[in-house]
Amino acid sequence: MIIDIIKAMVLGAIPVAAFTFLTLQWSISTGRLNKFTDKEDLKKQFKNSTKARKEAKAQAKLDKYSAKMGGVPITQPVKKPLFDKSRGADIFHNKLLSFGGGFYGTMALITYVLIEIKEIYQFLGKILQPSTWLDNLGIGLIIDLIINSITNLIAAFVWFLTLPDYISMQNGFIWLAAAYGGYLYGLKVVKENGDEVWSRLATHSATFKTKIKDQLKTISTGLTGKTKK
Repeated sequence: MIIDIIKAMVLGAIPVAAFTFLTLQWSISTGRLNKFTDKEDLKKQFKNSTKARKEAKAQAKLDKYSAKMGGVPITQPVKKPLFDKSRGADIFHNKLLSFGGGFYGTMALITYVLIEIKEIYQFLGKILQPSTWLDNLGIGLIIDLIINSITNLIAAFVWFLTLPDYISMQNGFIWLAAAYGGYLYGLKVVKENGDEVWSRLATHSATFKTKIKDQLKTISTGLTGKTKK
């Protein structure tokens, strides 16, 4: 049991705490959420954000219908390029809102990310095998992707049943307690030291990126020099 507790802390509490901090502090830093005072305040913000998102989608549909009928739409949604940087961020935040936020929503989002990573890995495995292209590519692949997207969402919502397929657990209650403790700790860090920790992470990230660029530049210069010789 002691081993399971340690395992739950390392593989459950710590990842959930880190994911909770990164998700919420990123949302606050990008203006998608405001700083919160407690769990109830955060819950209220998620509820209001979800409501606003639904109203915006409904308004966009009305504007589109109005334009088709010859009327002038009240507002026009800003069209973004397919690979616009903010588009991915919007999708991620909308997914968080669709799961409802809070502990349950956070666990659902973590589960969804795990499922999607596995799906992407399997998809790349199919694509990287030329001998199976004819079998894997085509309308069947598109149908499979649509079905998988639906089943993945369902699996994420019932994360308490799905996670044991990805992590070996002996005692589910221990893992649940560890995950909830990690979630609470993540909230505490965001509430008390969120900006400071985020600033440090940004500094370390920038330093790391600079080092990587310098190393790639050195390697590129070395290869170019050898080629010229």
